Amino acid sequence: MVEAVEGIEDIELKLLLGQPVFINNIYIFSPLLKDVIENGYTAYNQALSSLLFDKNKFPELKNLEQSNLDFIIYFFEKDIRFRESFKLGSKLMFKEDVFVDIIDDYPSLRIGEHQISDETIESIQKIVKFANKVPDKSEEEFNPANSKAEEFIKKIMGDRAKKPQKKPINNLHSLISGLAWKSHNISILDMEKLTIYQFYDGYFRLENIDHYNNIMMGIYSGNIDSTKIKIQENTWTKIIR
Repeated sequence: MVEAVEGIEDIELKLLLGQPVFINNIYIFSPLLKDVIENGYTAYNQALSSLLFDKNKFPELKNLEQSNLDFIIYFFEKDIRFRESFKLGSKLMFKEDVFVDIIDDYPSLRIGEHQISDETIESIQKIVKFANKVPDKSEEEFNPANSKAEEFIKKIMGDRAKKPQKKPINNLHSLISGLAWKSHNISILDMEKLTIYQFYDGYFRLENIDHYNNIMMGIYSGNIDSTKIKIQENTWTKIIR
């Protein structure tokens, strides 16, 4: 296992090699594609959504005194769908069970043997985002099953929940297929051995290589003026975040 780490580069190096990141007594893993597929990609996304719950994504919640951890505990106790999603997330990301204990008459979140504080959940969420290559979004999607929680969320979401979803141009299937057939070094049958972090890193790296090749081809053919671009920033090894 690894020791506590500092700095983004240290975190990225460990995740690139499939190692867990240790922070505040919790080991955080990037799940294997195999485990994501076995549990279902939709369930995986719901698990991520629950782990990364952020009240600041909701204008009606952001100014309330309750913390993200308070809301996570509330929904964990009140909503079975949120609870099951959070449990799956804990299983995939921490390889631990999750519980809500009562300590001094107040509910407290526990992952494995460790009680979770507001500071810890904030640190965990940052690493989970890194480990799963989660982009920043304007709002979290949370669809509770419990009627009271559902009524509450509908109230704070308002008409935003009615907005039509954009049709995606790719999905996990197309990304796996594209990376496998594009890469000359990995078989499609070996893709399941990659972690989510390694998979997306490979996908974006190949995309970056294609971009580099297209730029250089444009320069050599005279279709791109090299004086108008920063050549030194056009490299295969450009940092991807």
